[in-house]
Amino acid sequence: MTRKDRRTPRPFAISRWSLQRKLVLAFWMVSVIPTMIAAELAATTLSQIFDSNVRIWLQESTKIVEDEITETLHDNARIAQLFLRYAKPPTDRNAAKHDKLTADIADSMGIDVVALIRKRDHQVVFSTAADDIVGQISLAHNAVLQTLQVGGVATGAVVSTFQTTLDGIDYQLLIATYLDASFLTSVADVHSLDLRLYLAKANDFAEIFATQRFEDHPTQVPEKIENILRDTRQPTEQFTSRYSGLYRPIFNDSGELVGVIFSGLLRHSSLVGLVNQSNLFILIFLLSSAASLAVGWLVSKRLTMPLRGLSKGVQAVIAGDYRQRVPVIGGDELAELSSTFNHMSERLGELQHLEAQLRRRDRLHALGEVAMGLAHEIRNPLGIIKTATQLLHRRADLPEGDKRHLEYVISEVSRINDLITDFLDFAKPSAPIRSTLLARPLMEELIGFCEPELASHKIDAQIDDQAPGATLYADARQLKQACLNLILNAIDAMPAGGRLTLGIAQDAEHTILRVTDTGQGIEPDMLERIFTPFVTTKASGTGLGLAKVFSIMENHDGHIECSSEIDAGATFSLYIPAKGDDEEDDEDEQKAQP
Repeated sequence: MTRKDRRTPRPFAISRWSLQRKLVLAFWMVSVIPTMIAAELAATTLSQIFDSNVRIWLQESTKIVEDEITETLHDNARIAQLFLRYAKPPTDRNAAKHDKLTADIADSMGIDVVALIRKRDHQVVFSTAADDIVGQISLAHNAVLQTLQVGGVATGAVVSTFQTTLDGIDYQLLIATYLDASFLTSVADVHSLDLRLYLAKANDFAEIFATQRFEDHPTQVPEKIENILRDTRQPTEQFTSRYSGLYRPIFNDSGELVGVIFSGLLRHSSLVGLVNQSNLFILIFLLSSAASLAVGWLVSKRLTMPLRGLSKGVQAVIAGDYRQRVPVIGGDELAELSSTFNHMSERLGELQHLEAQLRRRDRLHALGEVAMGLAHEIRNPLGIIKTATQLLHRRADLPEGDKRHLEYVISEVSRINDLITDFLDFAKPSAPIRSTLLARPLMEELIGFCEPELASHKIDAQIDDQAPGATLYADARQLKQACLNLILNAIDAMPAGGRLTLGIAQDAEHTILRVTDTGQGIEPDMLERIFTPFVTTKASGTGLGLAKVFSIMENHDGHIECSSEIDAGATFSLYIPAKGDDEEDDEDEQKAQP
């Protein structure tokens, strides 16, 4: 036994994909390597720019703290001038403690400690703070940043001392402002920013305040960082897996490191942890790939749209619809292919029409041959029957009833003879003898000829001439016969009266004669067969009238069209050449002459 090789169809096989999907895949595969290179370069550049901006931000945030301390020193100096000018210290210390004016001024200016100390014995003359706090403050000139214990909590203070002499006694005016949680309000709301201030103690630096409190929050300056700050006297960076930070040193007038400002961003709670080169590369690559796929889809759609149109057009042509056309867009090869397809469809339609005409003519020719034989075989007996009947009818002794019967026979024989004549005229039409005619006089003649019949049926007739002076290249007798046939059909379609319009129009090559009625209309299924021989919508008739009109139009190198709606009337349009070939050649020669 031979085993048949059965292959299971693969649902994701590329060979089963549409052309558009294949083009999109090809476009993406071609662009993936350049996209990766561009993504790497862009990620590197953006990462460097972002890191640079982070450094600038950290530097600016520490500079804010440094500027705040400097501004506090300036405020202390201005307030000292105010006190020395307007506030005279009392000689009694007990009175100074109750000096409400001094306390109110200090409180309104945000000053935490105002004290006047006699220099010779270091006696506190008056103070707005407790004695234990004033006792902790160093009066050294360069001790501008100090750490105090306020309520059992280490608190930083910006300290300023000023020398003054009152009534011949030397004093030192002490002004101090605490560096507490309210010191920096402009950056405290940035939740991912960790801003800290460290002040010098005996052997190390203690944290005075911080805007954030994280789990691994360091309370001291690392010794390595402290040594770098002392050596370089410049801000230094520290980037870890959790922090992106910067330390800024604060030196006094003697060059001693008295404080350190730290500003850091916690990576997992800020963009700093997300914006790195790897993440940027992935993001840019994905976005670029999506853009490449989108562009590929648009380009492939632009390329495959004409092909889809051509495919539908080919299927329509295969189904026999030769009127199918596809839009021609642009001037590329696809546009050329679309134009060629349209030309092919047009030629196939012409060939189909020509083939239908040839088949029709072949049928008519065969029908004519049969008709000639039948006419000969039928007319001879009919002639004998008619002659014999007429002879019998002339007998004087024939009863009146028999004479009437013989008259019926003679009438029917004549009708059959006329029918045979019509049939022969249709089957073997005579060649048209064409000449140039004016359309308007022809239509007026037809209306005049049919006027009694139109009046008897209460039909109003009019001419709609949209092409004054239009000409026809036709056989006048045959054209009148065709138009008269259409007018009589229109009269039959309006038994209760109506309106008949004979229209005249023109296109590029034809003069168009239209016969429009307001009658009953024609059923849609009859429109396709109405010009077929022996097909009629009347209760009586041969069905050869419209077929003869169709044949006359074919012999005139023209055609006939019909449009109709039920209860809205019908319009028959005769397309007849406006000029003969000789006249057209003469016009071309006249145009060619200079």
